[in-house]
Amino acid sequence: MTPQLVVHDLSAGYQGATVLRGVSLTVPAGSVVCVMGRNGAGKTTLLRALMGVLPAQGKVELGGRDVSGWPGHRIRAAGMAWVPQDDAVFPGLTVRQHLELGQGDAGGGLTAAAGLFPVLGERLDQEAQTLSGGERKMLGIAQALVSQPRVLLMDEPTEGVAPLVVAQLVAAIAAAAARTAVLLVEQNVDTAVALGSDGYVLENGAVVEQGPIADLHRRGILEQRLAL
Repeated sequence: MTPQLVVHDLSAGYQGATVLRGVSLTVPAGSVVCVMGRNGAGKTTLLRALMGVLPAQGKVELGGRDVSGWPGHRIRAAGMAWVPQDDAVFPGLTVRQHLELGQGDAGGGLTAAAGLFPVLGERLDQEAQTLSGGERKMLGIAQALVSQPRVLLMDEPTEGVAPLVVAQLVAAIAAAAARTAVLLVEQNVDTAVALGSDGYVLENGAVVEQGPIADLHRRGILEQRLAL
């Protein structure tokens, strides 16, 4: 499959302290690639660096285009979307208005996003701040997808939600991967194995394991590396 995201030797940090150390990875079109690791391993830093929120050194190619060092707004316009770990919404805005904000110039995205999450389609005119925690997770994913990105970055979308909602999120992410490449940060091994094709394990900001995620799971590497 053609790579939509290629990252080579990416390093980043905060206030002079290096957190991410020479990370390289590839996300093919139509796939879910999982980044796993314990808390503090550098997973969120990786996503922030890829989105141009955090200055970084290294090379990032998006859809075959070198976007290294680009500011966040240019990276978004080039086709990268990000679902952060928090599920913050704008007070007073409805579900529909949130989706319209994410849609930008991409037409038809709102209907497709509501199709992934029928509960959102039923609540388009409801204020987003009144949604449940799980529904806010759905809204964050839908808002990112309406821009029809080349690559979707997701930071632990299943954390802290009920098992029934996790199942809905997993199904939606799998469906989304049919039309966009997904780089998923996920600590739940079962969820990662259910969704992912390939996996990368971070420790102290560096990749220490990589390969087909089913193989990493079969050999017990994921459980060993993620054990507290």
